[in-house]
Amino acid sequence: MEELSRLIELLNSEDEMERLHAAEELGDHTSSEAILSLVSCLEKDESRVVQEACVASLCRIGTEEVAEEVAKLLRSSDPYVRNAASEVLQLLGDRARHVVELLLRDPDPDVRTLAVRVVGEGQFSNASALLRSVVLNDPDANVVASAVEYLGEIGGSSEDRDALHEVRARFSDPFLEYAVETALRKMGE
Repeated sequence: MEELSRLIELLNSEDEMERLHAAEELGDHTSSEAILSLVSCLEKDESRVVQEACVASLCRIGTEEVAEEVAKLLRSSDPYVRNAASEVLQLLGDRARHVVELLLRDPDPDVRTLAVRVVGEGQFSNASALLRSVVLNDPDANVVASAVEYLGEIGGSSEDRDALHEVRARFSDPFLEYAVETALRKMGE
């Protein structure tokens, strides 16, 4: 515990190199304190190199708790922090599945759009099924269009094509129609 406390304290050092080394070493600790400290550092530190070390350490820890805490950063006003959080969730893949499924139902369409990106670019064994669910159920045309685009990239089953055909009945949006046509073409239809 003494070592962990020392590393957490070093995350607040004035010296960037000390913060960097602390962030790197905290990746060897799986405690809640380590995770929360790394997430806080990722959110607040002004050094990109320290933030990148936090991302690497969070990925190395790789627990569902990491996914839960990092998911909160998808609401950050800082685009770098949002993208870093998205990257961690993508790399965690199936270990973050439960958290991502909740994000896909978030009340905020911007968060749902980011969650679609996480699924589309991440390492999820059930990515097509998650994207189909968004295509068939999400009320926001922009979120659905994003899911359609990713489904066109990674999908291809008859269920995927059926979902793309069904979404046309839910929306009369020219961009969404274009996205559906493009996705279907990529699937060979």
